[in-house]
Amino acid sequence: MKKPKADKRYGVTIAPLNGLPGYKWRVTFPEGGKRVQKYFKIKSGEGGALEFAEEKREELKQEGRKHESISDDERRAVIEFRELVTELPDSMDTPSLRDAVALYRKTLKIRHKSKTISELIKGCLQSLVRRGAGAQHEKKVSSHLTRFESDYGDWLACDLSTEIIADWLDNLKMMTTAGKKTRRKVSAQTENHYRRALTLLFSHAEKTGAIEINPMTHLEVKKVKTSEIGILSPKEVAALLSHASDEVLPGLALGFFAGIRRAELSRLDWSEIDFEEGHIEIKAAKAKTASRRIIKLRDNLRAWLMPQRQDEGPVMPSEATWRAGVADAMSGAGIESWPHNAARHSFASYHLAAFQNAAALALEMGHSNTKMIFEHYRALVSTKLGDKYWSIAPAAEGKVVRMV
Repeated sequence: MKKPKADKRYGVTIAPLNGLPGYKWRVTFPEGGKRVQKYFKIKSGEGGALEFAEEKREELKQEGRKHESISDDERRAVIEFRELVTELPDSMDTPSLRDAVALYRKTLKIRHKSKTISELIKGCLQSLVRRGAGAQHEKKVSSHLTRFESDYGDWLACDLSTEIIADWLDNLKMMTTAGKKTRRKVSAQTENHYRRALTLLFSHAEKTGAIEINPMTHLEVKKVKTSEIGILSPKEVAALLSHASDEVLPGLALGFFAGIRRAELSRLDWSEIDFEEGHIEIKAAKAKTASRRIIKLRDNLRAWLMPQRQDEGPVMPSEATWRAGVADAMSGAGIESWPHNAARHSFASYHLAAFQNAAALALEMGHSNTKMIFEHYRALVSTKLGDKYWSIAPAAEGKVVRMV
């Protein structure tokens, strides 16, 4: 049987009593500047603790606690408040002590409703899954939030200010495989990835009532310097494909001629390549942006895929086979360096040059608009090179590349 809890309201407390024969309840209340105790045999009914306590509470409310004296600490607090008010600029309205108490009461209510960062991260990630976010996106957000949790997991969300979060982001360091910090600061782009994850977290906190003011609202996004897009020449792509093994050839061809992201390729199934209708479907659950999109299956890509075509099953081999196969193909083609996202960037650059349709390209790449297309890919290559790129196809007698 659970022990009854003490009832504390309006300065009067009713609590169960042990150790005093004949009495089971105690009421504590202010009187004459002191806390006075009165004992009762019963809790409710005439002459009970509850009846007496309610009378005292009503008396205190009506009399404004005139029987309760102010302690020395409370008197010093009043003096400090008055001194603080005199230092305020003339342009500010003068607050009253009642205003200060009301503000503190509001703060207490906020803290009572708030949650720890660890609790909010768990709820935020569950919300992402319910909204249908892709597994890869959820994994990245989780990774970034876990790093934040390691420093602030036990903090209440309402205690984290914009300044605290900005300072944390400014001091982010690269992590080694052993989990130790190095002196190398993360890039502005990486910092913005963390910022987006934290924006998701505190938006979730705001929606659930854990905070009243979102600290991310006024946090500025770091400006990222636009880096030069790295692509391969048509000659290099042709050589690469001609030296690719059967295991990695489909993935390379889909990267260079469909612009499919590496993570999306790893989840692509042969059944999602419709050779009859002439398109490739990237399902929402497998897309980085969690949005379904259709990519045209062009003639040269079809020619590269047909020899390995299957009705179903993963298009990509294991990660180890893929890495080894690509390395061998690069070695055979004489390619020494692989630009970041080389296949996808090559697809976009030569697509825009050859077909001159930024809107269609944006749809096939999964972008919501053409802004990124014009910022990164416009005028990278000539129309002539674009036409040459899209003519890269296997010769009839085998994997000897023909190119106009």
